[in-house]
Amino acid sequence: MLNLGCSLLFMLLVMVFSGCGGQASMLQEAKLDQPLPVYEPQPTNLSPEQRYVQNVLQKKGYTNGSKPTVLLVHKLSRKLTLYRGVTPLKTYKIVLGNDPYNDKLRQGDTCTPEGVYRVVCKYPHPKWDYFILLDYPNTQNWLKFSRAKKAGKVPLDADIGGAIGIHGTEFAYRNLSGMNWTKGCVSLLNGDLEEIYPLINNQTLVVIKKD
Repeated sequence: MLNLGCSLLFMLLVMVFSGCGGQASMLQEAKLDQPLPVYEPQPTNLSPEQRYVQNVLQKKGYTNGSKPTVLLVHKLSRKLTLYRGVTPLKTYKIVLGNDPYNDKLRQGDTCTPEGVYRVVCKYPHPKWDYFILLDYPNTQNWLKFSRAKKAGKVPLDADIGGAIGIHGTEFAYRNLSGMNWTKGCVSLLNGDLEEIYPLINNQTLVVIKKD
């Protein structure tokens, strides 16, 4: 009986002191069918402008964890803010088309278009350092163009135009003086454009607002 009791006690002690190790081995062998989602802490206390950028990203299908480059252009205040997701990194002074106040409706009106655009391509430019081509005209621009024609705001034979983008400057003094000299593009000083250029890719959004 004593031997039987000792054997039972020994087996109980083995189970108690080796239980955690046994569980660990079982857990190590267990495999998940799918990986767990990566936790992305969401920013709090966003400014109104950051909330605006966040809303644009969500409407364009970016998840809360996405951090694409966003260029937010304010026409009236003549500034461009570089965002990484909803985080502002740096603000630059800009100049615009000869008519810096109105929304672009057609070719030749020298207005800078307003709206949300994607980058088509980017390349070195012989006069303006670099050129970042936008997808103007997009669907929203065609709708504006059609409505403007029906309302008699543009001639019936007008063309909607194109080749709108962000570029540098041939003569820095024009930008430094605040002269709006382009035909509808956004222009920065070459040094500023060179900071932004490496961050531009096919995920980049360019948002151009009136204010």
